[in-house]
Amino acid sequence: MKLASKIKDKNNQILGQKLRARRKDLDLTQSQIALVVGCSPQQIQKYEVGNSNISISVFLKICRALRIHPNRFFSNISFSEEPGTSYNEDLEKTLVAAFRAVENEKVRERIVNLVESLVAVADLEET
Repeated sequence: MKLASKIKDKNNQILGQKLRARRKDLDLTQSQIALVVGCSPQQIQKYEVGNSNISISVFLKICRALRIHPNRFFSNISFSEEPGTSYNEDLEKTLVAAFRAVENEKVRERIVNLVESLVAVADLEET
């Protein structure tokens, strides 16, 4: 067995955890989801722990079974190849909404300067 196949993909783990949480919220079993999806309960378990990649078609079937839009699963999923990076769309929306609520132009400029300074410090800490 290759070493790469033993390493769980972090995004698969995050997605699997979210699928499992939603399934449990609905009081559904892995067997019930598997029946709708057309696979074994063991395969659903592999998806939930991040041991198996989910094809788009299977993912959409699971979303239908869980009565949830697929986009709900993608906050905190990393779209970057760099380890330790992640993108949080909800956090970004909150930041943008807060920024837009600021009417004073000078305060807005200070916010931008602050964020740019924080990014520069973070970049320095990474090197």
